[in-house]
Amino acid sequence: MRRRQGKVNRWVLVALAGVSVLFFIAVNRSVRPVRSRLYDTKLASARLAAQAFAAVRDYRQQLGTPIDSVNDPNGTGLVGLLYSQTTYGRSDLSDALTTTNPNFAAALVEMLHRAGVRPGDSIGVSWDGTYPALNIELLAVARTMNLRPVIVTAQSAGSWGANYPGLAWLDIERLLVRAGLWNYRSAWATLGGENDAGRGLSPEGRAILVAAAESSGVPVVTPASPTEGIDRRADAFKGVRALVSIGRSVADVGDLKARVPSRVLAGRPARNGKAGAIRAMLEQGIPVVRIGNPSQVAIDFHLPVSPGRMPEIGKGRLYLERRYSVVLSAIASLMLLVLLGLVVRYDLEWYLGVREENGECAEIS
Repeated sequence: MRRRQGKVNRWVLVALAGVSVLFFIAVNRSVRPVRSRLYDTKLASARLAAQAFAAVRDYRQQLGTPIDSVNDPNGTGLVGLLYSQTTYGRSDLSDALTTTNPNFAAALVEMLHRAGVRPGDSIGVSWDGTYPALNIELLAVARTMNLRPVIVTAQSAGSWGANYPGLAWLDIERLLVRAGLWNYRSAWATLGGENDAGRGLSPEGRAILVAAAESSGVPVVTPASPTEGIDRRADAFKGVRALVSIGRSVADVGDLKARVPSRVLAGRPARNGKAGAIRAMLEQGIPVVRIGNPSQVAIDFHLPVSPGRMPEIGKGRLYLERRYSVVLSAIASLMLLVLLGLVVRYDLEWYLGVREENGECAEIS
């Protein structure tokens, strides 16, 4: 066979480009939605979370506590007050609204899976009342995955969290157990606040939280120092597969000014800043699912931030993934490689009898 002599004719290149475009269109048309991994678990968790949300909303209506239609446009009943006697620290309303999407439970399923958690495992849970919807979603995931959570609650809440009198997090926790959705309860609780013992809260606020714990039958621990609260948590979480840290508990991060990323954390932590339960667990080789910034997690998992209209359960990229036909892609790639090889290596113009640039005609045998 005659090897290539000279440059490739531009019309040959145009034809090759046209074939490439046709292959590209064909491969793109082969895209089809495919259920993501853990689809059934994600869907069941989101549905169970929505059922729990409805139970809280109904209970709130029974209490006669009004739902703010401006700050809680979807009427979830899971958005609290800007400030109350049990509020410690500011948090964003957009974060609170983002967590009220039941599909956030599907993101928790994915994060726990990435952390190595499997059905039947024990997990440590350290949270406060800042994101009650997120707490509920985690419990729904635990029920669906048959997990064994060891829960420690710092009772104070950030703005827009579980800070209504009679609707502190332990009140909600007790309600959901009575509703028969699951039987998860906090092992013990602190008052939270600046030092995990209620600093920054008024005496009336601390009394409200103590009463909520007593009504729920949850022991209240008052750490002599933040370090004691951290050590107690580390002892409680021995043997767990992973730690889930939700909210703004000072015992988790060691310092409320610390910027701990909201994602799955693993490996040795940086040796800077104050130690917290997160760092203590990482030093033991235990991964941590950290959510202090729900909006960032929502963006990472293609969930809406502060949704004006509640998304439908089971819709979105957490449930369905776009996948191309592997067979068609492989065939198209192979054919393009063959065509490129022929064009570069052999003088196709000579075989086809095309007139060359020097005016001579190629011979056809």
